[in-house]
Amino acid sequence: MPEDDTRSFADDRRRLLGELELERNQLLRNIETCRIRDIERPMIEEWSLKDIVGHVASWEAEVVSALRDAQRGQRPKIFDFNEDRTDAWNQDHVERKRGLTFWSVLEQLKAGRERLLTLVSEFDDAAIGEEGRVPNRLLQLVAYHDREHWHLIAAYLAGMPGVREVTPGAESN
Repeated sequence: MPEDDTRSFADDRRRLLGELELERNQLLRNIETCRIRDIERPMIEEWSLKDIVGHVASWEAEVVSALRDAQRGQRPKIFDFNEDRTDAWNQDHVERKRGLTFWSVLEQLKAGRERLLTLVSEFDDAAIGEEGRVPNRLLQLVAYHDREHWHLIAAYLAGMPGVREVTPGAESN
């Protein structure tokens, strides 16, 4: 591999990890801006703030599993997920966390990010930085997922009935 490609992958890795940090920080800022009553009360459709945080934590745990699959040279199971089951999967995972306190769910979110970043550190720059590689695709989805949810929370906080469309790979504001 030419030195320029190696340097480029390292730059792309830094850029992607920076995007992950930016999107997560915005999500956490928006979570912190919510009112105490939003923790348990439905705020976005039928989901409370705790439900949203738990959902993001559960989804990120699935990505950690997918990265482990990729690390072992296996096709991540997440790529075979039937999208028709998304609502059922989301509801199941929200229900699993209903008995937990908001603070323990928030801690799961933070600990999950630590696990993700620890695992990412085991991949080389090309795996993380090169477009189309499994780890790169998964991390782009994580950034998109955080962005999607911080936008929903921001719209709620602003009293807006909806939120602008966010697409994977699109620049966030």
